Amino acid sequence: MAENAAAERPVLAVLRTDDSFAAVWRDLASAGVELIEAERAGALEHLAAACAVIASVPGREEDGPEAVRELMSAGARDVAVVGSVADHRLAVGALRAGATEYFALPSDLALLRTWLTDRVDAFRAKRASQELSARERERFDFSVMVGESAELRAALRTASRLIPRGNATVLLRGETGTGKELLAQAIHHNGPRARAPFVAVNCTALPATLLEAELFGYEKGAFTDARTSKPGLFEAAHGGTLFLDEIGDLPPELQAKLLRTLQEKEVRRLGSVRPTRVDVRIIAATHVDLEEAMHAGRFREDLYFRLNVVPIHL
Repeated sequence: MAENAAAERPVLAVLRTDDSFAAVWRDLASAGVELIEAERAGALEHLAAACAVIASVPGREEDGPEAVRELMSAGARDVAVVGSVADHRLAVGALRAGATEYFALPSDLALLRTWLTDRVDAFRAKRASQELSARERERFDFSVMVGESAELRAALRTASRLIPRGNATVLLRGETGTGKELLAQAIHHNGPRARAPFVAVNCTALPATLLEAELFGYEKGAFTDARTSKPGLFEAAHGGTLFLDEIGDLPPELQAKLLRTLQEKEVRRLGSVRPTRVDVRIIAATHVDLEEAMHAGRFREDLYFRLNVVPIHL
């Protein structure tokens, strides 16, 4: 196999191969998974490239946990232990040591294949996202943003200094059409969160009830048409950036909920009693005079100070 072709395939490290599982390995290889069949010491060097690791153990109770602990300490993140018997003690020991799953083969072959398919799909989706991010960084490079006014150059200098600060909240202010979303995308795609999602929402595009469901998500049965659960845009942007456009027009009833989310770094879906932790960088934009809106009672002062950490005027 050519080197570049191999680099594009998901890699699976298989430790302590067992002849009795030969058909299993052939089945996995035919599904497009590159197998590294090696003894434990030889396979450890491949862990950084592996989307998943299978530790094949002979069936002794102590072998599973021992293999898992060694793999986890070497950097493996997703480990499945397989054995030839459905041994409860072996399975529990492996799971307590940090394994994701335990499979008894050949009876659990279909379950193992499903587990691997999920990992391979996630690997390929992540690779596609990384390639897209590279193109987006090119598209939104600061060098391609044109303009000669002193105000724009000052704004770009401020924005470029934000690149290493992937958590700083930014408030972009300026008239409609001055390029606030373009600058938000440039900050995201040139920063440490570039490989994670950039999610944009216009706070005036939906009525308050629908906007709340879009931002925070909802559980099945939370309202009449909620036939399934749906994560909100905060969850969709996890690890990346959420761009809140026209934040000055956010309905008052949602301002308190947004403030709590920014403070606690967690969201609670409509109809749920359990919060979900989110790691999201907020970039907000507005054409509204927020100071005037505060004095008129239309915008919360505490939310304003949460958003106005790094102000940029366009």
